[in-house]
Amino acid sequence: MDHHSHFAVLGPVRAFRGRSELDLSSRQLRLILGLLLVRPGRVVTPSEISVLLWGDAAPEHAASIIHRHIGTLRRRLEPALPFRAEGRWLRRTGGGYRLEVGPESLDLLKFRELAEEGRAAAEAGDRSIALARRTAALRLWQGRCGADLDPNPEVAREFSSVDEERLAVVCAAAEDALVTGEIEDLLPIVQELAEQARLDEALHARLMLLLAANGKQAAAIAAFHRLRTRLVDELGVDPGHQLRAAYERVLRQGSGEPAQPAVAPRSHLPLGTRFFSGRAAELEGLSKLHAEVGQDRSATVIGVIDGLPGVGKTSLVLHWAARAADKFPDGRLYVDLQGFDLHDAVLDSSQAYARMLTGLGVPYSQIPAGTEDMATLFRATVADRRMLIVLDNARDEEQVRPLLPASSDALVLVTSRNRLTGLILKEGAVPLSLSTPSEAECRLAMCERLGAARVAGQQDAISEIIRRCGKLPLAIAVVCARALNYPDWSLGEIAAQMRQSDPLDFFDGEDPRTDVRNVFSWSARMLSEPAARLFRLLPVHPGPDIGSAGAASLAGLPVGETRDLLRELMRTRLITESRPGRFAFHDLIKGYAAELSVERDSPEERRRARDRMLDHLLHTTYAANKMLKSSVHVAALDPPRPGVSPELIKDLPAAMAWITTELPVLEAAIEPLGARSWRLASALTPYFLRSAMFQRWEAMAGQALEQATIGGDLAGQAAMHRMRAGANVNAGRNLLRAGVPAGELQIRSAFDDLERCKELLSELELPLQEAHVYRNLAQAYSDVGEHGEALRQAERALALFESAEHLPGILLALFQLGYDRCATGDVEAGLALLRRAEALAREVGDINTAAEVASETAGVLARIGRTDEAIACHLRSREGMLAVGNTLEVASCERDLGEVFFQAGQRHEALRFWRAARKGFADIDQTDMVAFLDERIGQAAEPVRPGSDFTGQR
Repeated sequence: MDHHSHFAVLGPVRAFRGRSELDLSSRQLRLILGLLLVRPGRVVTPSEISVLLWGDAAPEHAASIIHRHIGTLRRRLEPALPFRAEGRWLRRTGGGYRLEVGPESLDLLKFRELAEEGRAAAEAGDRSIALARRTAALRLWQGRCGADLDPNPEVAREFSSVDEERLAVVCAAAEDALVTGEIEDLLPIVQELAEQARLDEALHARLMLLLAANGKQAAAIAAFHRLRTRLVDELGVDPGHQLRAAYERVLRQGSGEPAQPAVAPRSHLPLGTRFFSGRAAELEGLSKLHAEVGQDRSATVIGVIDGLPGVGKTSLVLHWAARAADKFPDGRLYVDLQGFDLHDAVLDSSQAYARMLTGLGVPYSQIPAGTEDMATLFRATVADRRMLIVLDNARDEEQVRPLLPASSDALVLVTSRNRLTGLILKEGAVPLSLSTPSEAECRLAMCERLGAARVAGQQDAISEIIRRCGKLPLAIAVVCARALNYPDWSLGEIAAQMRQSDPLDFFDGEDPRTDVRNVFSWSARMLSEPAARLFRLLPVHPGPDIGSAGAASLAGLPVGETRDLLRELMRTRLITESRPGRFAFHDLIKGYAAELSVERDSPEERRRARDRMLDHLLHTTYAANKMLKSSVHVAALDPPRPGVSPELIKDLPAAMAWITTELPVLEAAIEPLGARSWRLASALTPYFLRSAMFQRWEAMAGQALEQATIGGDLAGQAAMHRMRAGANVNAGRNLLRAGVPAGELQIRSAFDDLERCKELLSELELPLQEAHVYRNLAQAYSDVGEHGEALRQAERALALFESAEHLPGILLALFQLGYDRCATGDVEAGLALLRRAEALAREVGDINTAAEVASETAGVLARIGRTDEAIACHLRSREGMLAVGNTLEVASCERDLGEVFFQAGQRHEALRFWRAARKGFADIDQTDMVAFLDERIGQAAEPVRPGSDFTGQR
């Protein structure tokens, strides 16, 4: 597609190549493209597309349908794009799809660019330029955003939020026009939009003023009465302050009185930051909460906004309150309850009442002395008033409860670092937990604070700064302030300073309220001593998150007691529950906790906590390995240290689930484990094999090999050479199965590791383990087609296994010999060896290996035309792999069953198994195999032509 292509979403969804409009007659294609267009440059996930297309009633093969739609859309956009090429516009990312467009190719981005130019001009005092830019932006619209889509309610908000941007710009343009007197060009645009936004009081107020300023006072008055009637009939409310003020202004113009500016309702909100950005979902949540005001005349609507220190709770509330000012014609109150004040100056009820009553206009002399009398006067004063009451920085529920009004017309917003669960349970408050913003929102915030010129060409530095700030808005604001104070410093130099300093040193400041350490300390001081100790010790944990059992071992405490302490930490938002049962630090809070530990805990105490944590991981991994019934030998462990409580792994699914959850932690534990790391890596081999995580398998083996080499541990080095070879052989084998020739090179890369492993085991005089390496060499040579050499290696392995009377090894050697006998043409002898191997595997309880042998036997039988026997063996193999949870091999069995049925002319059965296999491979991200199966499914689905070979063979 050439660079003259452009897209439209401000109205019907359209796409053009040059002057030619593309065919988007399919509604589902338009829906997908529309969602991509309202999120330009951002990821749209398959699950979001599924909700967009089908709501909660997605069909069985939704993922495949979405994949086809994306392919169709990509071909429509770029018909000359080579197969599998990435393309100019529609990009695949790790989590979904992204449309790469700019203001020159998308009307929405052009609208935003012009609107931003208008805002900048207005701030600079040039209202004529501001009006011109905003009017040009509004002329881009051809109707509602995505006017021809009618999306599901679950995602309709994506499009309506863009419509709200249009409303904001038209209101701003109206203000420009009233200042400059340039009414004519804008008035038709405002009238058209007012017909669409029939109940928007802010827009209609500006329409009335524009009409009156244009000499059409009667039309302005008529517009007011029409809207008042609609508000009463449809919403049951009277016009708000803004609309009434505009009406009075129009009437004054008609009576000859000088026009007076609208008087804003009484407000005692502090100034918010002018650099607020992002938080669209949270702002929408507050707007939805306001919509509930007055619905239940017996209750007050309360919102509780919680979040970790410095995340921007107060900024969010103040920004929304300023934006929604016209919704509260009777005033907006604000009280800082100082729940986390540096000097413990927490506001009590009487102090809070005095401030609110003063804010309500009650003379100080008339405020009663007693708290109960204050409460009575406060509730009587706010009764039936459409008000906003902000109770900021609350310590706990008991500080808030006495201050709640008994008014269904008021909205109360409470901010706190603590989760005020009591208010949610008893008073029915609605919680809104504020997490750190996205990287895109952080970038926008930095750009707004520093200016476009300062951030231009500094994308890598900005990414590093955001990462080192942990996306915490307070930390980012501190960095931006320092950058503004030192305009000669580049952002790259600032990032380098952050890189070279202690994580928290860069955020020191003269103002205690913006010094990050101080802000964190206000929460830490509230902890009990046991919780404070756990808080300080948790940073020794190596991974991104921790479970309650792991935390108990780290602290040397019972699990039940540790859960209570974790709840205390979570309540103060010093840690968060990142997913059910898993607890995580923000990076900067983790750095603060580590600093406290260095100050207050002895090095010995920190070392003991780390060793208990590593023992917990190692012993629980061994327990999981036992449930996986691995044929790989793992060395015995010393007993766990006192205070360590390894987790109970009751069965194979529990083992797979535990390792899946803890895998990032286990990977991070390799270096701290040092010389013991190879034992952990060895125990994870069956998990990596079942999960087809070949790259992570190889990486862990390499890291553990490095640690074993540093420690001079020959046994560990041998084990890790073998483990790394296993990762490469299995990865290469999987590539070969998918028809990727590079798989052979990856298998051959394992030979050096296996030969070095054999040398080390010979030096250590470990013949049984050496036998396993001979068998591994046989497998690798067999995989690359050198069956003669494979037979020689397998015979050496069998001799060593038999001399040691090692049944598991004998069955593996028989398996290899049977396979290679068949491969060299001695089929009957090979089948006999394979049957012996499968029987022996079942005898020793090795279900996984028995299933592997059955699968190989099926392949041989299929090649010599014994189809029914082949199918029976494949089904037996699949049953075994399902029993042991070997996801990769289950999918492989289903792929092979599909092939057998296809060659037998049973296309329906072939399609059934290939589709199941495709889902299995997709679940473990085996993209090459997914592509291969897509092709086979397409072949099987083609109609059979008369006279053609029904089996599909060529």
